[in-house]
Amino acid sequence: MKKSIMILVLLVFAASGVFAQAFRVSVGGGGLFDWSFKNGLEEKIGLNKYYYTGNTNMSFGGFLFLDATYAELNASFRYGLITNVVDNAGNVKTTKAGNMMQAGVSVLGKYPLDFGAITFFPLIGAGYNAVLIYNYDEGKKYNDSVVDTMLDLGQICFMGGAGFDFGLTRSLFLRFEALYQLRFASKIANDTATSVRYATLGMGPLVQVGAGYKF
Repeated sequence: MKKSIMILVLLVFAASGVFAQAFRVSVGGGGLFDWSFKNGLEEKIGLNKYYYTGNTNMSFGGFLFLDATYAELNASFRYGLITNVVDNAGNVKTTKAGNMMQAGVSVLGKYPLDFGAITFFPLIGAGYNAVLIYNYDEGKKYNDSVVDTMLDLGQICFMGGAGFDFGLTRSLFLRFEALYQLRFASKIANDTATSVRYATLGMGPLVQVGAGYKF
């Protein structure tokens, strides 16, 4: 009986060690580049022609992450340069349209593959980009209320891609992630849509580079 209890205790300790190793928590942060385009409205004007009006958002910023091996939580803050785009059946015109201060959050599932110093991991998940301040026409604010601006201009997105960690020491590592996003139309785009002009999906790459620490 004592022998069985001892074996059980040893198995529990062994399983705890494996569990702790499999679900190591890490934290870190770094810089990001986010380019979102095709955020707007589109209307078909022929079999192969269309009229589109919308914007691109080229953002730079920083991010923090909390990682539990198979899941990653990201929080970010970014500054975006906005460009208005009008495409009338291939005749494209662009104009500068101000800037945005934004905050984002995302949850990603991941499956790490260990190759020694390098750990590669596919990523898939969802996020939300909240517009805090939108300045246009040389400093005019979209809305004085941050809450209303978030509700009108914020976008939910799905994203997928991959990344890798490069180990520097047992605990320190560098991280690189490249994802592609599909952003659902904002409330203001949906409210502006009509029966013949529909809101489009925004899309574009997100690249994050940083460093982390494993506990």
